[in-house]
Amino acid sequence: MYQTFDNYSFPPRSSCNRNGEFEDELNDLFNKKFQFRFDSHWNLPDLNHWFSSPPWKVKELENLKSRLNFHKSQLNDFNIEEWSSHTRRRNPAGEVGWKIRCLINPEFLTQAWTKFYECASTYRIIPEQAMVEQKMVSLHLCEAPGAFITSLNHFLKLNYPSITWKWVANTLNPYYEGNSPSSMISDDRFMFHTLNNWDFGADNTGNLMNWENSQATVKKVKSLGKVLLVTADGSIDCMQRPDAQEEVTSPLHYCEIVTALQALSPGGTFIFKLFTIFEHFTVSLLYFINGLFTEVNIYKPVTSRQGNSEVYAVCLEYRGIEDLETYLPILKSAFGTPFYGNLALFPLDLIPDSFLKQIEECAAYFCSMQCQVINNNLQAYLMQKNIALHSDIKHIRALVAAEFIWQYGLKQLGRDQEILKGALHEENKVNMNPRYHRGSYTERQLYTKSSLKEKSKNLNSFLQAEILSNPLILINEQVKWLSFYEEHYVLNLVFTNGLPLQKINSSKFIFVPIFRLYQQIMAEDEFKEIIFSKGVSNLSLQAKLSNLNIKYHKVLCLPEFDHSECYSVFEKRCLNTLMTTLKMLAVGETLVVQNLNLLTHFNVSILYIISKKCFEKTGFTACDSIVLFNFVNKSSLKYLDSIHTECDKLQSSDMFDVLNTLPVQTTNVGEFFNNIVFYNNTFYRNKCTECLITIEQNV
Repeated sequence: MYQTFDNYSFPPRSSCNRNGEFEDELNDLFNKKFQFRFDSHWNLPDLNHWFSSPPWKVKELENLKSRLNFHKSQLNDFNIEEWSSHTRRRNPAGEVGWKIRCLINPEFLTQAWTKFYECASTYRIIPEQAMVEQKMVSLHLCEAPGAFITSLNHFLKLNYPSITWKWVANTLNPYYEGNSPSSMISDDRFMFHTLNNWDFGADNTGNLMNWENSQATVKKVKSLGKVLLVTADGSIDCMQRPDAQEEVTSPLHYCEIVTALQALSPGGTFIFKLFTIFEHFTVSLLYFINGLFTEVNIYKPVTSRQGNSEVYAVCLEYRGIEDLETYLPILKSAFGTPFYGNLALFPLDLIPDSFLKQIEECAAYFCSMQCQVINNNLQAYLMQKNIALHSDIKHIRALVAAEFIWQYGLKQLGRDQEILKGALHEENKVNMNPRYHRGSYTERQLYTKSSLKEKSKNLNSFLQAEILSNPLILINEQVKWLSFYEEHYVLNLVFTNGLPLQKINSSKFIFVPIFRLYQQIMAEDEFKEIIFSKGVSNLSLQAKLSNLNIKYHKVLCLPEFDHSECYSVFEKRCLNTLMTTLKMLAVGETLVVQNLNLLTHFNVSILYIISKKCFEKTGFTACDSIVLFNFVNKSSLKYLDSIHTECDKLQSSDMFDVLNTLPVQTTNVGEFFNNIVFYNNTFYRNKCTECLITIEQNV
C-alpha cells in the first residue's frame, strides 16, 4: 500500500527552484503550444471539391520532414532497449509519475493520465454549458486502457464536483482474438470492471475504422445526453515504418474526427492525438477542424516523451456543421477505405495561404524541438561520463515533478470519489502483454532478409533466452489439478456475437511473447510447410499419457489448426467432435482431450462449463492434454446443446459468429483463469520447441 498524505503541505513553489536558475527551461517545458489564429476568409470548400484532387505536397513541409527523418535515421543502429533506457533517464518529466503516485496516488495512474490532466488544466476543456446544466457526457475513442477516463474523473471531482458525468469509451476489443496485439493495448484492468461503459461496435471488434462500428458508438453515447467532450488517443504501431508515422496513422485520425463530429454537441470540446504536420492528410484535417471550432490549439504535454512526434489538438467550442447530414455520404465514402489516401480531402489551391503559413509555423516549431531533443540525447549518450550533465538532469527532473503538482493543483481524492472506489489499488495483475521489441531498427530489417537457417537460429535464441528461462509462467508438474465442480451452481449463458475469427492473432489466456514467437514461426510459409508436411518431432501420445499415472477410459485427439480455413469454422467443428465424444462417455469415466485450443473465449467458456457442471475435477498437463476426471453429471450437457443451437443459427452468416458464451468476468478470474494461462504457456512453449527442432533438421 502507498502512504497517504491527507495533511501533506506542499512547499512554496519558490523553494523548489533554487535561485530560479532553471526558470526559463521550466517555462519552455510547460508551454510547448501553438494556437491557430482564425481568419474569417477560411471557408470550407464546396462539397463537390472534397476528395476531388490527387495527393499534394508543400515544399516547406517536405523540407521539415526530411530534416526530422535525417535526425531519426541516426538512431537506426541503436539497440531499442538500450536507447529507451537512456532516453528514460534523460526525460525531464521522468519523476512526475513517481511523485504523483507517492503524494496523490490517483486511480489508474499512467503516462496517459498525466498527459490528459495537463490538457484539462491548461485549457478550458469543460464547456460553459456543462457548468450551467451541471451535467455532461463524454466519449473516449481508442481509449484503452482507460487512463484518460480516470484522469477526467479526478479533474472533475477536484474542480467541478457538482457536475453529473456519464461516459462511453471505444477501443479495439482485447477480448476479440482476431485483433493484433501490436495494434491494441490489451491491458484490461480498468475495462474489466467498467465493461458496460465500453462499446466495441456492431461487429464486437472495436475497430473504429469500420463505419457501422463508428455509428453504433455514436448512437450509444448520444442516447445518454449531450456529448460535450470527445477525446481520441489512437495510434498505430510504426516500428517498421518510423519515417512514415503520419502517413500510417492519418486514416485512423480521419475516422476518429468524423466519429467525434457526429457525436459532439454544439459548444463541446474535442481533444485528439496527432503526430507530425507535413502531409496533405493532416493539413486538410486541421483546416477542416479550424472551420468547425472557435479555438484550435496544438499542445505537447510535458509528460509526453520529448523525443517523439506526439502532440494533441485541443479544439474548443464546437460550432458544428450546419447540415452535417449533407456531408455524411462523402465523409463515409473515405471512411476506413483506400479512397482516403488516394485522394486529398481538399485541393491545395482551395486552402488559403494564410492558413498554410500558420501550418508551416506550427510544424517548424514542433519539428525543431524534436530534432533538438534527439540531438541532445545523442550527445549525452556519447558523453555518458560527464557527471555535471547528469547532475543537471537529475535536478531538472525533481523540479519538473514538483512544478507539475504545484501548477495543476493536484490533490488527493477520497476512495469513494474514484470510479471503482479503490478497487484498482488492490489489484496486482501480471502484464500478459509486455510491449517488447528487440534489437535495432536495422537489425529488424535485416531479419526479414535473412535466410531460413538464420531466421531459425534467431527464433531459437529468443526461445532459450525469454521463454525457457522463465519457469514461473509454465506448468512444472505432470498434472495441475483443479477441483471446480459445483452441482448446484447456477450457470447463465450469455452469448456474444461478432465478426467470425479468420485466425487467432491475440489471446487474454497466454503470456504474449510465447504466442508471438509461435506466430513468427508460422508467418514463414517455408517453416509452415516443413511443420505440416514432416510433422513435429515429439513423443507419441501414448508415451506422454503413460507418464501421467492416471487411469483414463477414452482419449480424444482433436486436429491442429493448419491455417487452411477460417478459424471459426474449425473451432465449431471441434466443438461438434467434443460433444459427440462426451455424449458417448459413461458416468464415472475419465476423458483425456489432446490439442484443445484454449486461446479463445469461446473454447475457454466451453471448458469452464464442462469443468463446473460435468466432471469431478480437471487436470492441466505439461504434455498438451486436458484430463476431464470422473464424469458425474451427464444432464449438464444441455448447456452445450444450447450453444450448438446458437452456433447453428449463425452458420450461414459471413458477418457474425458466436464468440463467447459466458461473461469475461466469469472466465477471466481466479484459479480457473490462472490454470488456463499456465496450460497455454506450456502448450505453446512445447509447440515452439518441437517446431524449431523440426525446422532445424530440415533447413
